[in-house]
Amino acid sequence: MSWEFPAWYRLTPMEVLAPRRERIAAMCAEQGLGGMLLTDAYDVFYASGTSQQGLVLIPARGEPLVLMRRHAGRAAAECPWPVALISGLSQAAEFLAAALPPGARLGLTLDVMPAVDYLGWQKRLPGLELIDATGPWLRLKAVKDAWELERMAAAGKLAAQIYAALPGLIKPGQSEAQLAGEMQRLAIAGGSIDYLRSRHAYHQTYSWHIASGPEGNLPSAMDAPFNGWGLSPAFPLGSSHRRFEIGDPINVDFGVSLDGYQTDQTRTYCLGPAPQEVRQAHACLEEIEAALIDGLTPGAVSGELFTLAVEIAARWGLGDSFLGRPGHKIRFAAHGVGQELGAPPYILENSPEVVRPGETYALELKMVTSLGPVGLESTVAVLPQGPAMNLTPAPSVLTEIPLETS
Repeated sequence: MSWEFPAWYRLTPMEVLAPRRERIAAMCAEQGLGGMLLTDAYDVFYASGTSQQGLVLIPARGEPLVLMRRHAGRAAAECPWPVALISGLSQAAEFLAAALPPGARLGLTLDVMPAVDYLGWQKRLPGLELIDATGPWLRLKAVKDAWELERMAAAGKLAAQIYAALPGLIKPGQSEAQLAGEMQRLAIAGGSIDYLRSRHAYHQTYSWHIASGPEGNLPSAMDAPFNGWGLSPAFPLGSSHRRFEIGDPINVDFGVSLDGYQTDQTRTYCLGPAPQEVRQAHACLEEIEAALIDGLTPGAVSGELFTLAVEIAARWGLGDSFLGRPGHKIRFAAHGVGQELGAPPYILENSPEVVRPGETYALELKMVTSLGPVGLESTVAVLPQGPAMNLTPAPSVLTEIPLETS
């Protein structure tokens, strides 16, 4: 079959994948691995440019091994590396054993590999030592290349367009879920795949975390300052059937993913003039965001940036509101974002990790007020020098929506 992809179906070129292969091979050499076996769809895509059903081996020395079960023909059209068709994992194991020296240490990502799969690989590869290389792998992926940053910037631009439309969409009596549906419609029409992957999450991430009013403060399963009601005990977080009321703070946390790369952003809206408590909370978050963007420079220490954010909130008298109420606070002020959420790097309490150029952070700045949640979140990229670059061009302001008068 001849594959002719449309222009909007963007393939990852060899000039992007080849440097990634070199970085992965260097990581393998540094960790004493004979190779890195990638079985998760997003990791496979990162290394090969295809997420068809299969796996990829990046050896410390030699060319990548791309083994595909379904659909190998399409994978070969999407991936510039040679692709081999396999009938199953037993045949894949034969390829792997032939590509690596006896007794080699083979890196795996055990954070996303089911235990049954790991036990299966142990049986299929008795001559190799299987090693959990999750930490080094996620640290490698935390630094984005220019191709990734381009996709994330495009996602942030689409997100800004959606947020700009919200003052014309949010109405008194509208439900959180109804607004989420309108935002999803705009995002998908703009090219978002509407699937936000979160690394080894208990509940997979969703694009529409909209929470409003006092009920929006409710805690739940997700490690967040607030979660809202959600739609049922089966998914007890995010947008619900609660309807917006005049004066409510409306926290709109919405993710966009283009070509597999996402940005995560939050803006807060209010129907009519915002109460003073809401204005004060948002002004504090604006100061924290500006300080973190200035502070996210190569060599900065994660834990020190977290302390800076907490100290600013305390100076505003909002220490008990920032990042959740006492007893429900989160320990990070930013998380990694790119292909996935919930992965390094973090701005994390007491963390000694050092900021590196090319890392991307979603600044998770949230307040819990008596009137409801107030949030401000932007995705930023660390530059070789100077302050971080904001990839989310929506203005970092509290938006008060004028009420219609008859």
